[in-house]
Amino acid sequence: MIVITLILSLLYTNNRYNVTAYFNYQSQKTTIYNKKKKVHKKKNTEYIGDSTIIYQNPKDVKISGDNTNNLIYIYLESFENTFLDTENGGIKNVNCLPELTELAKQNTNFSNTDQLGGALPFTGTTWTIASMTSQFTGLPLKVEVANDMDQQNRFMPGAKTIGDILNENGYIQELMIGSQKEFAGTDKLFLQHGFDKICDINSLKQEYSFKSNELNQWGLDDYKLFELAKNEITQLAQTGKFNFTMATIDCHMPNGFLCKYCPDTYENRYENVYACQSKLINSFIDWCKSQSWYENTTIVLVGDHPTMAQQYVNDVPSDYQRTTYNCFINSKVTTDQIKNRQFTHMDMYPTTLAAMGFNIEGNKLALGTNLFSELPTIIEKYGQDYINEEVQKSSEYLDKNIYQFN
Repeated sequence: MIVITLILSLLYTNNRYNVTAYFNYQSQKTTIYNKKKKVHKKKNTEYIGDSTIIYQNPKDVKISGDNTNNLIYIYLESFENTFLDTENGGIKNVNCLPELTELAKQNTNFSNTDQLGGALPFTGTTWTIASMTSQFTGLPLKVEVANDMDQQNRFMPGAKTIGDILNENGYIQELMIGSQKEFAGTDKLFLQHGFDKICDINSLKQEYSFKSNELNQWGLDDYKLFELAKNEITQLAQTGKFNFTMATIDCHMPNGFLCKYCPDTYENRYENVYACQSKLINSFIDWCKSQSWYENTTIVLVGDHPTMAQQYVNDVPSDYQRTTYNCFINSKVTTDQIKNRQFTHMDMYPTTLAAMGFNIEGNKLALGTNLFSELPTIIEKYGQDYINEEVQKSSEYLDKNIYQFN
């Protein structure tokens, strides 16, 4: 029985995490990060970019901008479009996200369909710290490190990130999370790449007092976090240009966290948590609209990854593509190419900067493509399967120049 149990466990692990494929890919090397020849631009013509380039080192790209916007960037825990109704791109009979649906329709939502949609799940981007990393750096997080980046001295020291670019341009930057900043190396990712401050559960407890019903097993409930975020942003706005980034937690697996504002009107607990988040985020956006800095601030809402609360997505049809929510508010640029796109969280990197008003020469940063530009993303150009296989292969360039592990 022990032997049989062990064999079954190994088979399950291999099937669940594709271990055999992982070791197979690690024995192969990719060339997608190899240096490309410099493109000679024609005089008197705007350089849109080269769609054949897969990886573009951000350190080689000219990034400029006059009168660029402030940034409020919100990672939405486990927020996917599956929980919309079928009319709007989900699978539900009733839409438990009416407020976020309207926000997406009234502003810019990049979609993989002709309805509301979002980014496709991709290797090295499908858990919280990996999603943060991919949106922040335009690169996937290596799978073998998972949530162990807190064991590293440095977090991708060779990468040039959104934080680094905004720091160079004089932005004051703050991250607010309701959990512990040390988890999975979150503090290293942001503080080592241009951020000035992190507010987490421990620092917030020193400044504020909380009731027991305002806390959950990860830290602080989101409704309280948004309340405190208003205080932090008000102070930041007085310092000049700012980037306020925050991450929610209430939709975390296995069942989400109900708070005193959550309704009891939907089919299951998770849908009620989602509905509560929709109202909470919309209320926060309404508050932003009433502030003097709103017109000069780009707000980006992005689901960090599809939910891992498997019992609530067992009814998803096999032919339905689960994607994460996104909404760009107050973008300084627009595009008609928002529907039927194929993109990943890595594309959020240049797209966010473009939305703020930055000009990115060539419209590519790392593996990300500016979705507001005319260039196809790398998975639109080369196919998701090919790029997915390549990023799983070993790369001496990344290990030596970007990750620089202990």
